[in-house]
This record gives sequence, C-alpha cells and structure tokens, in this order.
Amino acid sequence: MRLSLLRLIPDDAELGGQWNALIQRLPQPQVFYTYQWALAVHRAYYKTLHALLYLAYDEQNSLCGIAALASDSEGEVSFLCATTGDYCDFLSLPEHKREFVSAVLEQLRRQGVERITLTNLPADSGTIEALERAARNGYGCFARPAYECAQVVLERLERHPGENQPMLPRKKMLRRFLNAMGRETPVRLDHARTWDAIEPILVEFTRAHIARFLLTGRISNMARPERRVFLQELAKLLSPSGSIALTRMMTDRAFAWNYGFQFQGTWFWYQPTFDSDLEKYSPGFCLLAKLIEEASEDPAMKMVDLGLGAEEYKERFANQTRQTMYVTLRTSGVQHIREVLRYHAANVVKVSPRLEAAVRAGAKRLGEFRTNVQTRGAASALAGLLKRCGAALGSKTEVIFFDGGSVSAANTRDARLQPIDLPLLTSAVMQYFDDPPTLNYLVRSTVRLKQGTAQGFALVDAGGDLLHFAWVTEFDGFFLSELNEGVEAPSPDAVMLFDCWTPASVRGNGHYAQAISLVAKRMIEKGEKPWIFSAASNIASVRGIEKAGFQRRYSLVRRRILGWQTISGAPPRPSVVHAQEAPARV
Repeated sequence: MRLSLLRLIPDDAELGGQWNALIQRLPQPQVFYTYQWALAVHRAYYKTLHALLYLAYDEQNSLCGIAALASDSEGEVSFLCATTGDYCDFLSLPEHKREFVSAVLEQLRRQGVERITLTNLPADSGTIEALERAARNGYGCFARPAYECAQVVLERLERHPGENQPMLPRKKMLRRFLNAMGRETPVRLDHARTWDAIEPILVEFTRAHIARFLLTGRISNMARPERRVFLQELAKLLSPSGSIALTRMMTDRAFAWNYGFQFQGTWFWYQPTFDSDLEKYSPGFCLLAKLIEEASEDPAMKMVDLGLGAEEYKERFANQTRQTMYVTLRTSGVQHIREVLRYHAANVVKVSPRLEAAVRAGAKRLGEFRTNVQTRGAASALAGLLKRCGAALGSKTEVIFFDGGSVSAANTRDARLQPIDLPLLTSAVMQYFDDPPTLNYLVRSTVRLKQGTAQGFALVDAGGDLLHFAWVTEFDGFFLSELNEGVEAPSPDAVMLFDCWTPASVRGNGHYAQAISLVAKRMIEKGEKPWIFSAASNIASVRGIEKAGFQRRYSLVRRRILGWQTISGAPPRPSVVHAQEAPARV
C-alpha cells in the first residue's frame, strides 16, 4: 500500500470520480463520505481547518483508502468533516482497513501530531478496532459512546391492510395540524434539487433557522458565514447528481424546511427548521411525518436517517438507532488517563442533577476567568475576581437617575431608529456572529421580545448595519439589579430606558448618546416622560447620558454588609421635576 498526503482537497474531477467509486463499494456508503462533501468543507473552512488528505493506493495504483483529516491552529487533528457530517470514518474496504489505519497513524506520529480527536465515528465500523490495534505503537486510544442516531427503516413501518401509507404516530393530531395550517390551500411538500431552485430558498431557510434558535435561547450555526458558505457550496456540488433535496412544507408560503439528502436509498433529515409563528401546530413534526410518508412510497428509498441529536420527536418515529463514537488518541500518557477519568467522572456527576448543575456552574466560572485572563491579562482578571469577592463582604453602589423630558432632537447622521422585532434580531445575529457578549445580549432581547413586557429599539445606519440597542418599559416597579429591588416612579407617566448595548466593534462613535436621545424624543411624542439610570461608577455611561441631553435628578445608594442591605435616597417630589404632576409616592 502506497500512502500519499495532500494538504488541500483539490478541485480534481478524476480524483472525485475515483473517490466516489470507492464510496459506492463500502458496506454502508454515506453522503458525508463523498468527495463533494469534503470539497465543500474545504472551500468554506480552509482558514481554520488545514486539510490533511491521506490517499492510499494498492499495487495496481487504484485508490483503496481515504482519510480526510484536518489540523486546527493548535495542531490537534480531527476529521475534516467532524463539524458538518453526521458520520465520519476512515474510508476503505474491510480487507484494507487495518493496514490503511495503521499507515495513517504512523504518518501522523512521524509528523509529531500529539493529539487526535475523531468524532461521529460509527460504532459498527471496523475503524474502531483498527485504531485500537494501530494506536498501541505511540498513542493511547480511548473510545466512548457519543450519539444514538435515530433511523426509520421503511420496510418495518406498519401499514393498514390494503393501504400503502405507513401508520405514523399521532395520526389524528397530524391531520388536525395539517388542516389548520392549510385552511385555504392544502399543505404540500416542495423539493428543490437544482442550484437555481435552491439558491433563493437558502436565504429564507437561513433566516428561519437563526430566528428559531433565538427563540429557544440558542445561536444557530447558520449565523456564521462559513456555515452558510458550506451549505451553498454543498448544494452546488451535489445538485448535478440529484443527491440534495431542500424540502419545504408549504401552502401559499413556506413554514417548515429541511436541508437534506437522498443518497443510496437513504433520505437524510439533516438540518430542519420551521416558522415559529406556527409552533402550536408542530410544523417540524408534520414535515418529518410527510417526508417519511413520501419516502415510503418511493421503492428506491430504504431508510430515513434522522441524524445526530436525541430530540424527543425523533424517538416517536425511529425503529432503530445507529451509535457513533468519540475517539481520542494521545501520545501523552497523562493526557490519555485524563480523558478516561474525565469521562467516568462525568458519568458519576450525571447521577445527581444537583451535583451536575454545580459542576457545570463551576466550570462556567472557570471558563469565564480563563477568558478574562486571555483578553485582559492575568493581573487585571485577578484584580476583578478579588473585587467581586470583596463586594460579597461589603459594598456601596450609587445609581443616578436622569430625566429626559427636555431632550432635544438628536443629530441622526444618516442613522434612524427602528423597532426591535425577530427579523431585526436575526439580522443582528448574522452581523455580530463573532461577538459572544453581543450574542448573549440578543438572546436576552429575544426572551424579552417574546414576553412582550418592554419595547425595544435599534439604531440603524444608512447601510442597514445595527449600531445600538435599547429598551423601554414602565418606570414604576422597575427592578434594578444594582439595587436588588424595584423602584418607584417620580410620576405616573414615567418610562425607563434600560439594557442599552453597543457592540464592541462599533463603540467610541457616540451611538449610545444618539440612540437614547432618539428613543427619548419618541417617548415624548407619545406623551410619556423618559428616564434613564446609570451606576455612578460608570463614568462613560454617565457622560453619554448627559451628552444625549438627559438631566441628573436624584440618586439612590445601596449599602451592603454580609448579605444585609439598606437603600437611601428617594425620587424627587413632583414640584422639583414637573409642578403639574401629583405628588410622587415615597
């Protein structure tokens, strides 16, 4: 066996033909193993994943082995398609597996690779045994269970006598929901299989996926441009063979999607999403049910593979599973033992939900501290930690309240104020995909938007970029975390501006002052009196507020000693602010 190493996935039709011909001969060929998949990943992620493509040739110079690997910036090696493919493997016929795997590991060891992590490796693949044998010379190998991938074997589905359609779970509910969504036009499935048909649908699919994740408190992988490029390239590369199917469930408009594949008798449920406005009708469940029904009517289809993830709705349909493994190979004995102990410790912790929550919380705090060390330096991070510890014993916090009733018109500089809604937050996620604090803010804003307890605004420039975010709610009873209690309003028509946020990449341009002055003017036009607050220690915030035209009126001071707190200060009497108002409650 002759081994060749390429440090890229070449755009080579001849290699692609040989590659896919080998895939067809495997016991369980997968779309994730194809040349097109590896090429799409390389085109999208080449900046962060440096390809290591090992090709093995037999005595007749025929391709007999493929290992599409990659190294990251820290030198760790993984499958090239680890973050995109439901299944990843060393690709060779069974009779070549041991020799091929051994040859690749030997090459990696000679190149000085100390850490290899192989995810999504099917447990029924002969690669596991081959790795354990080959790793004895230089690597400590540890394989643990990863995912149970749900599958629907179509021939096992029960059918009513004389009927072709399968008996699916919750049939009455499914019919009721489909009727509700298709009151005027019957619900149907539409499959886009060519790039020309897929391209315009990808835009709506992307935004629906990001919006759906936001509403569940998460950030979609579609927020990252690399992921979007990958799906675009994959669609272009797979559409000529008819292997891709971007499915929409729709009437006169689409309300559920699945970016999936039809390959070697399997229909892959790969990346689905749905319109959250219709969540009460379970559109994702309905789409999957319709897709299984359609697949069962196609003699070429043998299975619907539901892929990674143990979602409950998948279990309703599945009649078998396929397990994947997480395999680590380490040259360091200490690191190898650490991997083993960490896995077993995690299993012990999971026995107690309370203990697991405490461990996760501790790990989160440790991670935050490490991030602070990396971004601010060890000294600054330690000083911040000591300051928080000291504040737990005793602290004094002053909060200043500012009246915006006399704010004048802001200098818009081609920027405008726009109400915050789900499409706007979706655009913001795509704009600030690499800004974790801003993404956390956008998730928090989505929760607030869904609750409907406040109104949000965003400052948008002429090019459509989002520059600043702010929220407004009733003043009276507003809870201030700085004071750890609610506050009373100085007047019945007072409203509070709060949770203002400028993303780090656009700070220092006066967007804060500009945005809050525009929000204040809008509140005044509605007959309301805008207020805003700031910790006295936040000098930048105080300056921005005063620059916007807000007037300092009063402050409240919280003193805290060993868990006890007192609040001093009170809102001004109405005569101080607006003589015509009724006396404020104290």
